[in-house]
Amino acid sequence: MPRLVAQSPEFAGTSFELSGPELTVGRLDDNKIPLAHASVSGHHAVLTLDEQDYVLKDLESTNGTRVNGEKITSQKLRRNDMVRFGNIELLYDSEHAPPGRPMPSLSERVNLAECATKGLPADFTNASPIKKKVRGAERSRWPLVNALLLVFALAGMGYFVWVVFIHPPSLS
Repeated sequence: MPRLVAQSPEFAGTSFELSGPELTVGRLDDNKIPLAHASVSGHHAVLTLDEQDYVLKDLESTNGTRVNGEKITSQKLRRNDMVRFGNIELLYDSEHAPPGRPMPSLSERVNLAECATKGLPADFTNASPIKKKVRGAERSRWPLVNALLLVFALAGMGYFVWVVFIHPPSLS
């Protein structure tokens, strides 16, 4: 028999057996599954039996109904689904295992040769986490190197002028 097992600390240890064609969930006492919590609407949702499992339908509740973290309006429940009414979380437990997904037919398979692209996309960017050097930043070093070379060249010319013209060595 399917059941909802409370996971939230406010209802720890509480389990709701699901029996009957239709069960209402909400904060008010007239619901088949009463959840007395401020985040749960008076008439929050309804569970309707469909074959062996239940379909959950939100009744336009204030804080919404979620199944496995996704907000829903209506969804068939499967074993081990996490159901959330407002801030109250319950585990849907059922002895019926959900059917497995069938393998895709041959017509659904993708031909990889058709998907191959030639070259890179126009907006291709490098996805590497290692940053590359920016060429503009590399070029910004050259003025400094050129200035240092100019200083050394001027110092060398100054030394030459000093030695040759101002204080020439004596040849005697």
